[in-house]
Amino acid sequence: MEQLPKRLQASLPASSAATDEISLYSGELTPNAVVDNVAKIKKAFPGLPAGFYDVFTDRIKENGFCDDRLRDAVACVIDNCIYPQPTIAQFISYDKTLKFKTWSEMTKEDLWNTYLPVKFPDRPKVVWVHANDIAAYKLEKYCVNE
Repeated sequence: MEQLPKRLQASLPASSAATDEISLYSGELTPNAVVDNVAKIKKAFPGLPAGFYDVFTDRIKENGFCDDRLRDAVACVIDNCIYPQPTIAQFISYDKTLKFKTWSEMTKEDLWNTYLPVKFPDRPKVVWVHANDIAAYKLEKYCVNE
């Protein structure tokens, strides 16, 4: 899945009108998740300075991380860091995003057979997501009649 460095708003899923993508992560960041994941980072990279963790915690909060995104970001960096020590940017840039289409794009491009409507809880409007992505990420198709 694509990893894109971008600043996210505090309420997830965040989206970017410029890229027409939405984060698959939503929810809150709990203190227990922060403590557990900082402990994993300390075990995996014992040479990181103590100040790293204060800045790291501040940046994940500021970038709107939730428990699941933090867990996945830490696992990804532990699995893929090729340098002796990771940077905060390697953690912050981790996200799983999904491309979507707007109503306007759907009417212009005539994609009604391949894109289906989805309503994300933190988004005011319905967006259209490729049918394969709906199945892959177990998203619920939005039904107007319900």
